[in-house]
Amino acid sequence: MKNEQGFSMIKLLFWGALISFGVMAGYKIIPVYNAQWKIQDAFEALTRNMADKDETRIRRRLPDLLKMKYLARGDVPQEFYDNIVINADGGQVEISSEYHVTLWLIGPVEGVDPDSEYDESDLEGMDKIRHKLRRDFDFEPYAKTP
Repeated sequence: MKNEQGFSMIKLLFWGALISFGVMAGYKIIPVYNAQWKIQDAFEALTRNMADKDETRIRRRLPDLLKMKYLARGDVPQEFYDNIVINADGGQVEISSEYHVTLWLIGPVEGVDPDSEYDESDLEGMDKIRHKLRRDFDFEPYAKTP
């Protein structure tokens, strides 16, 4: 009887840890996708509502529109803003950007610089697990006037 209770407790702890990790991962991943959805929605709104405007006016309007969508400047990397391309020719607007987001689900590797290139064989201990749980996302929001 006691052996069965001990095994049940281990199963309970295992499933509890697995579910907790899933919730934690979702807590970190969902904001990345939420920001992407807001950007895509803003791009589509700009191409629908500002098709007759020039690039300068669209570029000035974009930060206000992102702010109205509750997207703070720090919610996406600076790379997004640096890579914005707007083509406006008086009736047709095309807007795009691209950016990369790296999520470290249990923290960045510590034995090497996590922002530079490193070889997985150089990692030791927990850094191997941290590297395995690293998630990279590449986004390319794009919209064009229909």
